Amino acid sequence: MKLVIAEKPSVARDIANVLGAKQKKNGYFEGEGYLVTWAFGHLFSLADVEEYTGEETGRRWSMQNLPCFPEKFIYRLRKNADGSEDAGIASQFSTISELVNRNDVDKIVNAGDADR
Repeated sequence: MKLVIAEKPSVARDIANVLGAKQKKNGYFEGEGYLVTWAFGHLFSLADVEEYTGEETGRRWSMQNLPCFPEKFIYRLRKNADGSEDAGIASQFSTISELVNRNDVDKIVNAGDADR
C-alpha cells in the first residue's frame, strides 16, 4: 500500500481521484493500492524559544540565549488564534500517524510543497 500525504484536502481529493482511491474514510481516501490523506498546510511547528530556555518555570529568554540550538527539538501541533487546541488539526495529525504506522504501508509519498 502506498501512502500519499498531500498539503491540503483539495489536493488530496484531486490526487485520490486520479489514483482511483475512491473510498472516502475519516481523514483519507483509500483504493487501488493507495491511501491518500492531507495536512492543512502546517500541522505543527517548532516550540517557541521560551520552551527551550525555561520561561515556563520563571526563567526568561534574552538576546544572550539566541541563537537557540536545542539538543532535542520540541514540536507542537498548530493551535487556534486564541491559543487553544485545534480539534481538527489534532484529529488529522492522529489520522496521519495511524496511516504512517499501518503494517501494509510500504511507501510514503510527500505530495506537499517541496520548495519550503
